[in-house]
Amino acid sequence: MIVGVGFASAPLVLVAVTVLAAVLIGAATIAAQILATRTRVSRVSREITPATLSAGTPGEVVVRVDVQGRIAQRLRLREQAAAELTGGGATRAAISRRRGGIELRYRLDPVRRGRWLLGPALARATDPFGLAWTDRAVGGPHEVAVWPAVVDLAASAGELMGAADRAHIGARTPAADDVSLRDYRDGDDLRRVHWASSARRGTLLVRSEEQQGRTSASVLLGLAPSPRALEWSITAAASVALSVVEAGHPVRLIAGAQATSVQDTHGRAAESARATLLDATLDLAPSDSAADADLALAAGARMLGADRSDVIVAIVEPLGPAALRALAPLGDGGRAWALVRCPTAARGRADRTVEALRGAGWTAIASEEPEALTEAWTRLLTEEVL
Repeated sequence: MIVGVGFASAPLVLVAVTVLAAVLIGAATIAAQILATRTRVSRVSREITPATLSAGTPGEVVVRVDVQGRIAQRLRLREQAAAELTGGGATRAAISRRRGGIELRYRLDPVRRGRWLLGPALARATDPFGLAWTDRAVGGPHEVAVWPAVVDLAASAGELMGAADRAHIGARTPAADDVSLRDYRDGDDLRRVHWASSARRGTLLVRSEEQQGRTSASVLLGLAPSPRALEWSITAAASVALSVVEAGHPVRLIAGAQATSVQDTHGRAAESARATLLDATLDLAPSDSAADADLALAAGARMLGADRSDVIVAIVEPLGPAALRALAPLGDGGRAWALVRCPTAARGRADRTVEALRGAGWTAIASEEPEALTEAWTRLLTEEVL
């Protein structure tokens, strides 16, 4: 404009005025859209299925945005999500518009355990010339809990706990007034089968033990300093704990100074017990160093010192002297099992850990990557049988 005025060039002045007018019109349009979004969007809600996600299992989110007036027909929305919830990709939502609202529906592919943020939704405002745009947050973020991936070990855990039960109750025969029945599980004592009810039902039914008469299990989790190692250990510990619940036994999950116990594991209470155990893993973080991990494990082992009747399952990394000293007394009763994760570079330390635990009465094996958890667990139980 200055050059056009200086040279008395009407075309240059016209170009300059057009550019300035486009900027002003675009800014005014964007401001008007932001104001309309702010005043006419009344509510944003999200429905997540399932309510708590699990790593490796897809989920679905439905976002409903309630608006006033006709803005629903031209409002452009997109949803933000943490990379841990989408597998690193962008959200691709199917959008449906209705009178008074907009609905976004998209898939989640959670890849990591923890608590992650979903949202807020973003409303895009653009100028009519396509030269500028801005996003405004609509609603607030929503925290989503993601449970760790777990492996089904219920059948083999039933065998382990069944053998422990038989050792605990000895040769006791069923009492005449013990009439509470449940389905037969692998490892149950055949002397507790209620044959009359089994014949009527067409499936094996056994008399349930009173809760205090059933052997409980304690799962001791080592908090490895490596995030990758910790996730493997959490998956293993959670899988073992859930399999014990499935077998109908009380279980206690100990990670450092944190202990989570579930007692009622029958019927509908089993689902609540599963959720309680998985929730306990959400906020677990790696230790700062291997020495700190050993100290945390030793603290957890001390929680078990007063109760040697538990079946103990430890999921650990190669251990140092402090942790080994704390774990050694727990093997006295022959009811302690240890699964030692063996990184390729630490094979020697893992073997020494296994030898030390076996010398203290533990049943222990080393699981070297990339061995599947089911194979390692089967080897551990086979080691006990041998």
